[in-house]
Parts: sequence; structure tokens; C-alpha cells
Amino acid sequence: MPEFGPEPDGTALTEEREAWTGSQDARERIRAVITGLQEPATAATVAERAACSTNAARKHLGKFVALGVVRQLEDTQGARYVRNEAYFRWRRANELAERHTIEELLDTVSDLETQAEQFQQQFGAATSADIALPEEATHAELEK
Repeated sequence: MPEFGPEPDGTALTEEREAWTGSQDARERIRAVITGLQEPATAATVAERAACSTNAARKHLGKFVALGVVRQLEDTQGARYVRNEAYFRWRRANELAERHTIEELLDTVSDLETQAEQFQQQFGAATSADIALPEEATHAELEK
């Protein structure tokens, strides 16, 4: 599949990183990093991504573990951290419950189920992962 757009130049990335580190403290940056973790990462990796020291990352990661935001895994590679999906699902469910009535949520679920059935019929697949996309297709063709 073709690549999406040009990669930003180094200057733009440096400026963006400086703005981020100047506007948020280490704890906020670490939280942003762990929110985006897709696979387990060491404290050093989190520190690098959050532009802080490894000790600061360990300290804040320990607090996020205690809050249930992140899980700590111990293995032969040492401690690694991964976002706690259960926490983020609970948080999203709580936000939805605070903003919507049960009837609104049930209506939305019904609409989503109908939409899922229509997609399954349209694409002849149970899930999006079951759809084979052509390797040579452009982004516009895939979007269509």
C-alpha cells in the first residue's frame, strides 16, 4: 500500500517537541505517552518518548500503576509498562453514562448493530480484519 503524505522535516518535529515539553510537565507527558502505548515499554522508552529522565518516568509510572491506568509487567527483560485497557474502557463507559440517558445509549447500540450488519452484508465479512485490501490501491481508492 502506498505511503501517506510526506514525512515532516526534522525542524518541524523539533519545534513540536519543544512546544510540547514547554507546555506540559513530565507527569502530563508521561500520561500522554502511556495513553498511546500499544505494546509494553520500559521506563527508559517511556522517558525517551516523554522527554524526561528515566527516574522521573519510573516515579510517575509507579503512581499510574497504583491508579490502575497502566499495568506493570515483570519478565526476563525487567519491568515493562502497558496501558490498562480495562481502565480506559471503564473511563469511556463512565463518560458515556454521565453524558447520556440509558435510552440514548440503547438507541445508539441498536443503530451500531444495524450499521454493523449492513457492513457485514456489503463486504461479505464478519469483521473489518476479514476484508482483504488490494496492495496497490491508493488511499483515495481505499477510502471510497
